[in-house]
Amino acid sequence: MNFIKNIAYVACFPRNGWNVVKRSDVQWREVQTKVLYPMMAVVSLSSFMSLIYDEEVTLTGCIQAAVIEFVKYFFTFMAASYVLTGFFPAVVSSRRVADRVNVVIQYCMAIIIAFNIIDNLLPVSFPYLRILYLYIFFVAWKADGYLEINNERNKKFLIVAAAIILAIPLAISWCLEWILI
Repeated sequence: MNFIKNIAYVACFPRNGWNVVKRSDVQWREVQTKVLYPMMAVVSLSSFMSLIYDEEVTLTGCIQAAVIEFVKYFFTFMAASYVLTGFFPAVVSSRRVADRVNVVIQYCMAIIIAFNIIDNLLPVSFPYLRILYLYIFFVAWKADGYLEINNERNKKFLIVAAAIILAIPLAISWCLEWILI
């Protein structure tokens, strides 16, 4: 399977992209090992680009930034998966739906990580790129067909999912930066 193509399709055309993902019967463990973990490694490595652009940055600071980047996304998946599959029994009613929720989490995280990689590679801070993180709410909202959520009340789950996927990395990053720096 071409996961990168699927993720790009979900990012550009969320409704149709989720339909493609549904037809391809994506397994979340495969996405985790072939997409999510490598992307977390790439985002960690991309934090070293500040050594090229900024004369005041040290190697120690870049190593700390790389560790923070990896840890925040690693624990985001674990925490989001635990919360979203464990505390929403009205939506996550079977193991199959829980597996699909994990795929949604991973695809949304892959999009966020891609934005973060681009942000790390740019020589200057680009604030408009950070606004694109809010696009995850739209991508998650369009996953209702993939998760087979028909009830409008249960669609709030998708907003909560997007909020969790955005909030946990920010909280972890803030805490680790406060402790390490």
